[in-house]
Amino acid sequence: MRIPIWLDCDPGHDDTVAILLGCYHPAFEVLGISASYGNASGPNTTYNARSLLTAIGKAQQIPVYSSALKPWIRKPEYAPDIHGKSGLDGTELLPLPVCGLQEESYLDAMERAILNHEGRISIVVTGPLTSLATVLQQKPYLKQKIKFISIMGGGIEVGNRNRNNSGEFNVWIDPEAANFIFKDPDIKDKCILLALDITHKAIATEDVVANVRGVEANCSNLRQLFYELFQYFAHSYKGAQGFDSGPPLHDPLTLIPLLEFYGWAPSSIVNFEYKRLDLEVDEDNLSPDLGRTRPVREYPSNQDKGIIVGINTNMSFFWEQILKALAEAEKCSTIE
Repeated sequence: MRIPIWLDCDPGHDDTVAILLGCYHPAFEVLGISASYGNASGPNTTYNARSLLTAIGKAQQIPVYSSALKPWIRKPEYAPDIHGKSGLDGTELLPLPVCGLQEESYLDAMERAILNHEGRISIVVTGPLTSLATVLQQKPYLKQKIKFISIMGGGIEVGNRNRNNSGEFNVWIDPEAANFIFKDPDIKDKCILLALDITHKAIATEDVVANVRGVEANCSNLRQLFYELFQYFAHSYKGAQGFDSGPPLHDPLTLIPLLEFYGWAPSSIVNFEYKRLDLEVDEDNLSPDLGRTRPVREYPSNQDKGIIVGINTNMSFFWEQILKALAEAEKCSTIE
């Protein structure tokens, strides 16, 4: 059976690759996409999600919903230094969306997806945790029906936001929502966290980007689209955070441990290494570490207590999955 997932994202260059992988890896069934504020404003991220789905030929199959437009109690923050004003700067190849936004509330749509796939569904969050926290706050009976929650966010030893550079963007922009998820005894042990400590190992090197483009003479417009997005991402990360070897491709890593945990790929190949930790996030506005993710307790990794915090995985396998998904998407692309 395929793995049913709901993707809450904020596209975002690396979110587009998470969408690509979710849509074209044979293991996954994307039930819906909700797009929130984060890398850009909500109107921009919902447009970007629909445009990307149009480009890869999935606009009519996967519904897109608008989710959280701002944090629970704070003003929204965006990331134009990394993703540009639109959230997907760097290419002119993104098509006009051929699908509209769903009128139904994302809260109701996610509830229906969870109830229809009770006990098997995983929620994948590659932006702030506001949307998911809101769903589970308003509909707490859904907590027991979710199998895993795979999150890109936080950093244990690594950070990229706040005065001490000890926080991570997705958690820093809504630390209250992050704490709601990380501290809830009914859901924290279902969480898989792909923090900066592991995502900074997923570097899109020149060789990776060359493989994305393929043979230049036969390069499809879809490959050229992703190539241009990767090029922009590399340039912005080098300028903003000093990544000389290439940008870290954070978000699609959220899908990799699910392949192992659902039995789609053996652990000897995925090689997902992790610790199990209880975590808390600094919410103090006066603290130079606002948004920092701190471990408060560690459990043996073979127990079922604590958040599953990724340390390492087989990066060659990771890139193979992305390139295979891109090759499949080429067959359905609508970009001419």
